[in-house]
Amino acid sequence: MYISRRIANGTYIYSLNQSYFEPPYWKSKVLLNLGSNPCQYIQYYSDVAFSIVVEEDLKKIGVETDQFELERVFYSFLTPDAQRWVDFSRNRKSLKKGTKRFPPEEVHFFDRRRLIALRLDHREPWRVEDKFFPFYGELLEKSRDEIENYLWNFEDKLNYREKTRYIYAIFGLNYATSQEEQDNIFINRLCELSQDETYRMGLSDDEVIKNYLCRYVWFYFDVLPIRRVPSFYLTMEESLYKEVANVLNISVETLYFLSKREILRLFREKIKRYHPDLGGNREDFIRIRKLMEAFLKTRY
Repeated sequence: MYISRRIANGTYIYSLNQSYFEPPYWKSKVLLNLGSNPCQYIQYYSDVAFSIVVEEDLKKIGVETDQFELERVFYSFLTPDAQRWVDFSRNRKSLKKGTKRFPPEEVHFFDRRRLIALRLDHREPWRVEDKFFPFYGELLEKSRDEIENYLWNFEDKLNYREKTRYIYAIFGLNYATSQEEQDNIFINRLCELSQDETYRMGLSDDEVIKNYLCRYVWFYFDVLPIRRVPSFYLTMEESLYKEVANVLNISVETLYFLSKREILRLFREKIKRYHPDLGGNREDFIRIRKLMEAFLKTRY
């Protein structure tokens, strides 16, 4: 279970939801509507003693739970004193077993990038997204709604500077050389996500834009400062990205978001045409191979 939120008439509306598996995706259903203030369902007996008064309502609809699980679900709505007591109680429990390794591809690349940026404060999360991190397991067996609300709670804790750096990192805006290019990268990335069925997990593009991606649109256009970078300014690394994108016949913004595996696949397809054994030009073959070696070394 988890608490989901929606924006309605300028305010948050909360509900107690549950993810369930309906092949081929995990989906979400509403168990209880919590209104605009979930705190009203927390009954305090002292500064640190409390109970969550939704257990009986859940039993009526056939959902079995206990106060320990509800404590986890309502944690962010507890008072600071109650949160400290919960943290103290958790630390006294036995350590959890290590997370079992699984292919990182089981988690959508955009979710991996956001979690890497949030957990590690990594400014270029695509460089390490193919590596396994135990915290990827936090996003397994969750619906799109639960994943977004999980990450949303982390994002709420970021201050202005951290959130600005975060937006630049997850959308690959650091290499844009002009405001126009930056806007195009951001908009194109949002459009690609809204059309990505593996990201939507059965939801419509309107639903993911309205309920999840719109928070990035608001921050980008209303909060982020205008980028003031001369259009002629290119660092060596940016020039390398442009040259590789040109060789692979893709846009620079697409290259930013390709995984190492996808880049290598495109590279192998391209270099076959220049292989001397297949009638290609030897100098072009060597030039492209060195270019890709330099690119992969720079990026990874």
